Amino acid sequence: MTDNNMPLLLDNTMSGMDQPSMQVDLNAVDDLFGDTDALSLPSRPPSRRLRRRLDELRGRGCCQGLAWSKGGTIASIAPDGKSLELRYLRSNPKDATWELSEPKSITPWQSLNGSLVVHLSWGPASSELAVVDAAGRVLLLNFNSDLNRPLISRRWEDTIDDLHAIVGTYWLNLLPANTRFYPTYSPAVKGTKATDYTFESSGVPAMGPNHPNPGKSALICVTTNGLLRMFWNQHNSKAEETTLELESATSADDLITHAAACSDKTKSIYIAMATTSKQLRVVQVAITFNTPKTENAQNAPSGGYPLSPSLGKRHVAVTSWFQAGMCESALDASMSMISHIEMLPAHFDFQTKQWSPIVIITVRSFIPEPNAPYNQEAQSIIDRWELLTDQKQTVHTAFERLGARRNSVGSTPPATARLRKLDPIVVNKIVLGLNVLSFGKVLSLYYNDGTVEYRDRFTMHELYREANLDRMHSILEAGFHQSGEHSCLQMAFSPANCSLVQMYEDWQIKWHNLEYTLSEPATISEGHLSAVIASCAMLTATATNSNSNIDDILAVARKFPSPDHFALKWVTNMVQIMRITVDYSEDSPHDHLIRNQQLQLCFSIFNHLGWNGELNARHFHSKLSTLALNLRNTVILVSLASSAPSAVRAASSPLDEPEVVNSLAGCARWSIDFFSWLCDALFGLLDDPKFMSFLTQPNASQQLANMNKYLHEKHEIALHLILCSSIRNLISAVCRRVGLLDSYAARALAWYSGRGEIPEGSNSRHVALHAAYRKIYRHTSTALVKADELDKFLGVLAEDIRSAYATSLGPLAEKEAQRAAKNPPIPSQNPNAAKPDRIKEARQHCELNLLLMQPPPPSFLAVITKLFRQDLIRLRTNINLEKLYFADYSLLEINDTPEVLANRKQRGIKVDMFRRIEISREAQVPWRQCSRCGSAMEDLTSGNNKPGMIFLLAQQRTCCCGGRLALLA
Repeated sequence: MTDNNMPLLLDNTMSGMDQPSMQVDLNAVDDLFGDTDALSLPSRPPSRRLRRRLDELRGRGCCQGLAWSKGGTIASIAPDGKSLELRYLRSNPKDATWELSEPKSITPWQSLNGSLVVHLSWGPASSELAVVDAAGRVLLLNFNSDLNRPLISRRWEDTIDDLHAIVGTYWLNLLPANTRFYPTYSPAVKGTKATDYTFESSGVPAMGPNHPNPGKSALICVTTNGLLRMFWNQHNSKAEETTLELESATSADDLITHAAACSDKTKSIYIAMATTSKQLRVVQVAITFNTPKTENAQNAPSGGYPLSPSLGKRHVAVTSWFQAGMCESALDASMSMISHIEMLPAHFDFQTKQWSPIVIITVRSFIPEPNAPYNQEAQSIIDRWELLTDQKQTVHTAFERLGARRNSVGSTPPATARLRKLDPIVVNKIVLGLNVLSFGKVLSLYYNDGTVEYRDRFTMHELYREANLDRMHSILEAGFHQSGEHSCLQMAFSPANCSLVQMYEDWQIKWHNLEYTLSEPATISEGHLSAVIASCAMLTATATNSNSNIDDILAVARKFPSPDHFALKWVTNMVQIMRITVDYSEDSPHDHLIRNQQLQLCFSIFNHLGWNGELNARHFHSKLSTLALNLRNTVILVSLASSAPSAVRAASSPLDEPEVVNSLAGCARWSIDFFSWLCDALFGLLDDPKFMSFLTQPNASQQLANMNKYLHEKHEIALHLILCSSIRNLISAVCRRVGLLDSYAARALAWYSGRGEIPEGSNSRHVALHAAYRKIYRHTSTALVKADELDKFLGVLAEDIRSAYATSLGPLAEKEAQRAAKNPPIPSQNPNAAKPDRIKEARQHCELNLLLMQPPPPSFLAVITKLFRQDLIRLRTNINLEKLYFADYSLLEINDTPEVLANRKQRGIKVDMFRRIEISREAQVPWRQCSRCGSAMEDLTSGNNKPGMIFLLAQQRTCCCGGRLALLA
């Protein structure tokens, strides 16, 4: 039976007849009595659980029980209010599909003393969670290590006072990288070619105050009795508190029910407070951390100087938030309680060079009574006020004449501020939450029916309702739709605002990703796919600059066909938007390459979109990227262990701890296996007649294109690894780290050999440390391919490539010089602006093509010919080819033939990403697993760890692909 068919009273089950029941089509009886309006059933009345939720929102300003962090952790309050549940998005290791993890219940406190947890608030640093109970006590948790395993950074207070209940929270903005602007990368504008997009980059002025440490924030809380409490981290990471009395609550009418705050261009914060007497008060608070000024920063202590913040206040404006009769809604007078309050910060318009004022928003909602005699609908009213500052006061002319008569000079009255009421917005739904997006330009609202709206801060018109492929400000304008399901009580949006989780009336929590609406993803056109990729790149660039998780963006990308093509255009757009450096052909230190996190992100995109599960074959780009990411991680681990900070070395050097040295031994073995595999693959091409035939033909461009196609068909990535300058430099860096480990091992064994044989029971740590260094020396001394020889080989190749670039791009430099001589460039207004370097831009373009595994430039044919006819033959003379051919490369997890995958499944083993050893779940040791690529490591967290191991594990917060780690059950 369809929804439009209504059975009569006598149906089959009631009449006992065999005949089918008569059906009445509601669409056919619309005009039965002359009615012109369609007949519709009344909407379902609001549930008791929804009414209770609205009462919670009206009663206290802080009652958010579902929150999503920038790092990817989804925290929720358990139904009993006595524990927390932690979830996260994970790519299932079986088939790489994205899903919501199972909840993990935690209770990081001994007792609540009769109170209940009522509010959760994540900080902007992606790892700090504030847990607030009904009495206003604040617990701070830190999720630096794992997505679902926090550490307590501040515990509950012992005292309980109902007047300290918190009604508003706000985290201070993080200090931006350049301290002046937050970069933005929208809109994406379609070019003349329907598949090309350009991105307009700009900046949003940074607004303080900020914590002096760029990676830290501070939590502002407003209590019901008007007390401001600021929780902040001292220079030694100890959580401390500073308070300020905003209002003096002398009666019940002065109590505050809701509060909101925002930062301002004056490096202060504004706080809006709603009271029980229906007043709306605005206070400006100045925050100074009082960091000492020093002329010589080198003399500063390692942990920094101690902070001593001070707070000051200024009452700005006051009005009534309940002004009945100013709204067109007939139910306006019935909504005498607010459920939400929010502040939109001042916005700077670069065209007019003007600041728009701060906007305060409140929400009032109405739910009809269950047995009301009138047919009333649920409704919400959104009230708005502009905070107008610097309002000049005028003096009456009579007072001016009085001053002139007395021969006195009057002073100019001080400027004041006032709240100007704007037109309210009426919606026939219940607003259950609102969020501020795009630095205050956009306001998002979600309703009890699961729908989500985006509104412009100035006009409050709805945004992103239709696709706009010509000029996209949001991924929704690329053809996506975002909504949840009915019976919604709470929502939380992902860091990239690309998906959401809902809490339903039965306390279940579900994840909803974006849905594509223009067509089926499998049959999408090239133009629409280009728009989707451009919107993903725009969103990824924004998320990267705010250190936000992008897992749900990857989940959107997996819906579309041709993952290799999707990844290629995505990375190309990312390099264009963020000006990512991919050219490392010049001889330069490896530090910049290792610190290039944006390049790591590009490798991560390739790695994930070409991954179909741990027991399935990888795509060509994914296989290359996973090796590049592991090479980078190896360089970082060895570098950190060998050059730990002085504070760590003062307690215990990492190289004196057996656990650390054993991990380095695993890295050495993995690296040496990689060297052998790389040379074996290159020698295989040397012995391949078809491949060598590509080096003998005259047409360089065509032959290189044919050679590239042949390598893709064979899934042979070895040549691409050494031609791409960024990966070639990573291999060179690993060669030098292996040489460094070899020298450490030789020195350690020489030290031990001078002291004779170590008795087994004399010092167990010395025995373990000696064995660990022997393991490193055994790996390096028996290597089939020596690290220094491979490094020399790569150095010769790099020099040949630099010569090829100089030869092929030399005419470009001459033409540029001639053009500059004929038409001198106009002097720039900015003398410090960088001059365009056409040769560098051309090299960047060539290296980008190599990174994307495209055919090399024609000038590389001579380089590749020399590589295979001279350099490789010279390298092969010193290598045992038989041992190289039969060597075991399972530690690399790079061979993915059906036989290898079947053997891996049967053995049930994985390679530990940290120690580079094979691990199995049969060992009954907990695992930490990457939520993005499925890589795993054994949980080495222990109270017996030495400072060096603790330091290294603290740096392993993320997987080599950039995904966050989670503790498995």
